[in-house]
Amino acid sequence: MPELPEVETVCRALKKNIKSREISTFEIFNKNLRWKINSKIKNFLNNNILTDISRKGKYLIFYFPDGILILHLGMTGVLKFLTRKDSLKINNHDHYQIIFKDGSRILYNDVRKFGSIHWENTLKDNFLIKNLGVEPLSESFTPDYLFKIGKKRKLSIKNLIMDQKIIAGIGNIYACESLFLSHIYPNKKSNRLTKENYTNLVDSIKKVLNDAIKSGGTSIKDFRKIDGSLGYFSQKLSVYGKDICPCKKKNKIKTIKINGRTSFFCRNCQKY
Repeated sequence: MPELPEVETVCRALKKNIKSREISTFEIFNKNLRWKINSKIKNFLNNNILTDISRKGKYLIFYFPDGILILHLGMTGVLKFLTRKDSLKINNHDHYQIIFKDGSRILYNDVRKFGSIHWENTLKDNFLIKNLGVEPLSESFTPDYLFKIGKKRKLSIKNLIMDQKIIAGIGNIYACESLFLSHIYPNKKSNRLTKENYTNLVDSIKKVLNDAIKSGGTSIKDFRKIDGSLGYFSQKLSVYGKDICPCKKKNKIKTIKINGRTSFFCRNCQKY
């Protein structure tokens, strides 16, 4: 599933490439996503003007004078930006497109259909957005913030940082990488970590996410940027999907299931 760096990569690329902000039409090809596409979205988008694009956690937010459009890429969703000159052949996994008045378009493709699209008056009206936690790249995400929450819980630290109601946007890949960088065992109980541990963890999360964004995200299976190219942070991963620890070549990467997700870690490096 695309995580924060992948969605941020898409967000920045769309803002850079969309020249015309005037929308001509919104077309639905297949409304069967996680939640069926509401056909009334056409009425809101047709002849409307896109004023801005941003990201909240793993969600893309399109702003209009009279409301907002919320997009989630699900597990396999891909947004493609096409110009007037690009040929277009709709296939079975294309679900909708936004056509701008200059002929450019945004096409959404989703093989497994776990993505979604919603129109709301404001962000707080949307059930997916209103309970999201702090943005990990914001000034609000501090060691004090995470320490105060973690000391009151008895769950694994990996589950804590993947809880979208606490931190928005961190998934399995970047949780594994951040815990490795901060030398913390993924199944360690959150209330047993020190303030210093949390300081290192917050710093590691910010570093891993920023580095991933600079590399265009991570393409493990399905993620593609809006031009169809891959994200290259997968080449810089330390433990996720790896066999040998990058710190000590003789140490093998271990795996453990935490809340149904495979966690990659080095038992020698991650001792806290």
